[in-house]
Amino acid sequence: MTNNSRDKTLLFKKILSTLPEDVYRNLCFHLDEMISYEPFIGLMGKSGAGKSSLCNTLFSPPPARVDAVSGCTRTVQRYQVTHGTHTLTLVDFPGIGETPELDSLYRRLYQAWSGRLDLIVWVLKADERAWNEDIRCYHELLSAGAKPESFLFILSQADKIEPCREWDGLNRRPSPQQHQNLQAKTRLAETLFAAAHPVIAVSAAEHYNLCHWVETLILTLPVHSCSAVSRHLHPELRTDTVRVTAREGFVRVTGEIFDEAVNALKTSGELVRYLRQLRQQFLSVIRTIWHLLF
Repeated sequence: MTNNSRDKTLLFKKILSTLPEDVYRNLCFHLDEMISYEPFIGLMGKSGAGKSSLCNTLFSPPPARVDAVSGCTRTVQRYQVTHGTHTLTLVDFPGIGETPELDSLYRRLYQAWSGRLDLIVWVLKADERAWNEDIRCYHELLSAGAKPESFLFILSQADKIEPCREWDGLNRRPSPQQHQNLQAKTRLAETLFAAAHPVIAVSAAEHYNLCHWVETLILTLPVHSCSAVSRHLHPELRTDTVRVTAREGFVRVTGEIFDEAVNALKTSGELVRYLRQLRQQFLSVIRTIWHLLF
């Protein structure tokens, strides 16, 4: 810990000690909730779309095993990524599109879990000609009450988009023609699914566009969970943009908690004016020590 961080931590404790007991307890309770929050992220999509491979690339050590056998995850499987006392749970759902009988079972699983997840990452194969099963299943979930903003669609296996032999293996990026085709595919996905968030094309195998997609993931997550998710990302994917987005979200929510705690005092005058002046100093300290919390 640097001297500046140590000084800020001491200042943080000093500020807390000057707060009225009710404000102090309210703040500590909600801050602890956010700091210790355990996110749940679901992975959905067609069998063979590369859901498990994506998990293996995002987090270190890899939380999910990869199996090339058809329908290797026919039941919901939970995988955990643990850092110290903090845990992220990945809920890997069976892939749709194998048989009509299995699809009926899978849709019920999706419907049972969707409301319990912070976000659902829906994986679509970039080289897939049609996403009919995905579209049908997605609409059924929406009809069952799922919210469009709870889904983040991603195009996987971008390196397999035609003309696949033109992939630039040296630089791990698509050729100009592939890039054009990927842009067309992402626009198509955004239109067909009426996606609430940008659709990004990635390749887990080639580590293509993963940083861009993770930055979108952090922006898409509920603000109370993005910092908790960021601590579990592979170090290479924890970019400055990811850290700043997660940190500022945490600061914003902390400010809202502070305001609610002060308003709950149901008093006015000198004390409230003092607390409101203290607010900016408090949030400045939170911003500085965020990296120590996550």
